[in-house]
Amino acid sequence: MASLIHFMIEDPNWILPDRNTIPHDVPFFQNFRTLMPEICHKHGAHAIGGMTALYPSRTDAELNERALKVLKQDKKNEADCLMDGAWTGHPDQNEIAVAQFPYPNQIAKRPKLPNSHPNLRPVPKGVGATTLAGTRAAVRTVIRYRNGVLNGKGASLLDGYMEDLATDRIYRLMIAQRVLHKVKVPGDDGKQVEHSPALVTRLFDEELAKIQKDLPAEIDRQAAATLPEARRIAEEMIVQGHHSPI
Repeated sequence: MASLIHFMIEDPNWILPDRNTIPHDVPFFQNFRTLMPEICHKHGAHAIGGMTALYPSRTDAELNERALKVLKQDKKNEADCLMDGAWTGHPDQNEIAVAQFPYPNQIAKRPKLPNSHPNLRPVPKGVGATTLAGTRAAVRTVIRYRNGVLNGKGASLLDGYMEDLATDRIYRLMIAQRVLHKVKVPGDDGKQVEHSPALVTRLFDEELAKIQKDLPAEIDRQAAATLPEARRIAEEMIVQGHHSPI
């Protein structure tokens, strides 16, 4: 998703919706999933699926139930696409994930593709939602992720989702894309608001203040000292177009 939105960022018809409203079987994912086993199996290689970013919780029963339900749907879909297994990032995902794939693999099977060259960049129209709340969530996530980086973390579990450099890129690109194309969405008062550099700065100010006032679980008092710097870096990367930092 990070590479796709980066490649398509200048296309006004290819606007990525709020990341967490995009279903696992959206066409730009599904077309790739059905093509990958064909290429891998043709060359005698296993096709390995991705990781479900919503993580289980051993303290939040409702989140845990939702995460495992999403995991099962996601891995079953990959198995139906003839993948041989998938990546997991949490031990509680393993049993459910493994159970969705035929043992030991599906390498002898080849998918029946209606088109050997499917469109891997279909326009995501009618998918998910594009909202001001989604932009706010993106701003909040990139501040928290960058603050984790400043404090020695390569990835952070934020609100049930494992956020790493790829998801940080998605959110920053999503914000930059909305500003570039002046995407309009209903504002907090119901009136249309246009994405602009000024709006992004306001959202960064507001979300930083909220985070500082009510520190999320992953930020202790010591780590909170770097939040203003994390906010500055994250916004600067968006404004200057530094979407793929080393």
